Amino acid sequence: MPVLLFIPLIEVLGGSEIKKNDKIKDEDVKQDLISFFVNENHPIYRYGTPSECGPNSPYHRKQIEVLFEKKYFHWLTDRNVNFLINEAFLKEKTTKVANFVYRANIRYIDREINRRIKLIEKYSAPDIMRAVGEYAEMLSEYMFRINSFKILDTHTNEYNNKKWTRSNHDLDFIIQKDGITYGVEVKNTLPYMEREEFNIKLEICKYLNIIPLWILRYAPKPQFDEIKAQNGFILISSPKYTP
Repeated sequence: MPVLLFIPLIEVLGGSEIKKNDKIKDEDVKQDLISFFVNENHPIYRYGTPSECGPNSPYHRKQIEVLFEKKYFHWLTDRNVNFLINEAFLKEKTTKVANFVYRANIRYIDREINRRIKLIEKYSAPDIMRAVGEYAEMLSEYMFRINSFKILDTHTNEYNNKKWTRSNHDLDFIIQKDGITYGVEVKNTLPYMEREEFNIKLEICKYLNIIPLWILRYAPKPQFDEIKAQNGFILISSPKYTP
């Protein structure tokens, strides 16, 4: 299998980082989440990105999944958040932009939630979302060029006189180095890449007889396993890039 050489801010992973999830019990995850909501010295506060957030803050649910993703799959974290809501340790507030959770004994939470709603609305605006996607593709293109990859095409579903016609999907890039051709998909989003899209893009690469290479903000171990079965790669570009 070819060796990929990229700039250091992107790390090639094979899923081993979170394989320990296979043995983690719900009760362990629950206790970790409880600690997060009561202990200001929880590792996420101590070693994460500095911020004014703490145990008394509200968090939108996707935010919690991302904060814990190096330890637990998103769905495992989310399931245990539900357990804590059902057990009345956490409360949930549904808004038009996100569902927020916070410790049940916290009062006067609305102002903090409204502050976060404004931030989410600001950075979820169509122009911002489009710019974030384009920025990630621009960084990827720069990475390819400085590592001597040839960019054969962009936003395409055709290669070597073959064209994918089973759906309207395409690949962000088709690149080549040392006689090996890769189909590239770039995702700069907080959620995992959607399973349906992930599988379709794999099928496109298989049909075009090229190696899949996904550049994702993050991915769960099953996706590493699936792409590895097709001799492909996932490159993790966490954290999310913004212009």
